[in-house]
Order: sequence, then structure tokens, then C-alpha cells
Amino acid sequence: MNRKRFAPSLTILPPRIGRQSLIAFCLTLAMSTSGFAVAPPADPVRASATRPPLDLRDPARIEAGRKRFAKTCAGYCHGHEGVGGRAPDFKGRTDLGPQLTFDTISKGRTGADVMPPWGDAFSEEQIWELVAYLQYLGRQPIE
Repeated sequence: MNRKRFAPSLTILPPRIGRQSLIAFCLTLAMSTSGFAVAPPADPVRASATRPPLDLRDPARIEAGRKRFAKTCAGYCHGHEGVGGRAPDFKGRTDLGPQLTFDTISKGRTGADVMPPWGDAFSEEQIWELVAYLQYLGRQPIE
């Protein structure tokens, strides 16, 4: 097989280009030709979790999430019913979308609002049940 036939032309690059510059060039080229760049998922096992696989308004799922939340999340960080803990309250919060919530529970968070990752402790279904409960709390009025 003649490899030169399949190699892209790099004649538009300066003659002394480094590896980092080549990577930057390829990313720029990819973004300009496709309109956006798509990074590979950080964790291919969790890549399927792009859309809730269950009804987030299902009372049984909300209840399962509530029980799990009460056991593992409420006591130390988030408070009973998602209010009054060390972390921000969940009642009345409409800014937490389902996927963001799933990712935060699964992967955790660093920085000022540190949170441990729970992706190895809970299954995807269990995390989505937590998301269902947090979405439910977000629909509740702030007291």
C-alpha cells in the first residue's frame, strides 16, 4: 500500500513545526470543517448516559432516589430533603439539568464546591434515580 497517497498535505504548515503546534493545527482544522469539535468521552462505560434511560417524573424512581439520598447524601453534605446542609440547597433549583446532575454525581466536583465521585459506588440506574429525586426537589417551592 502506498502510504503517501493517503497522507494529508501539510505544505501549508511552516517547515519547523512542533508537535504541540501540529495538534493545535489539527484541532483548528477539525473545528473549522465540522463546525464543532467532539471530544471522546472521558469514560466510555458511562458514555451511554447521555439521555435519562428512565422517566424522571416516575414516583417510584423519585422515591428510590429519595431513599438513597437520605442514606448517603443528606446527613453530612446536603441536608434532609436537600435543604440546610453544607452544600447548596436543592429545593426550587431549576438550573440543574438532568445531564449536569448525573455527571456531577457520577464524576464528582473539585474546587470550592468539592464533591466526591459516586460513579463507582452507584449504578447508572441508581444515579438516575438520584437525579429524578433532585429534579423533583427542584420543582418544590422554597420554604
